[in-house]
Amino acid sequence: MKTLRSLNLARTLKLLTMLGISFLSGCVNTRVVFINPSDDVIRIGPNVKGRVYFYNEEEQAWQLSNNKSLIPEGWYAGNIETLDKNE
Repeated sequence: MKTLRSLNLARTLKLLTMLGISFLSGCVNTRVVFINPSDDVIRIGPNVKGRVYFYNEEEQAWQLSNNKSLIPEGWYAGNIETLDKNE
């Protein structure tokens, strides 16, 4: 026969497991925003890091950076139509 202590321990473990799962699932931010790449302009928020394109004058072409860069908050990003048909 199970003792009262072991029953309380089992209930406590179940409660802690359920609370842990609820806290973990509620703390994840999974918001996704779709941006129309041909029309929309966005303003960069805080702590945005990513690889960026830069213009290499020697090769006269845009190149993707190897490292991630911190993009300053408040900068605007959007599509600029290019005349280069290779891109």
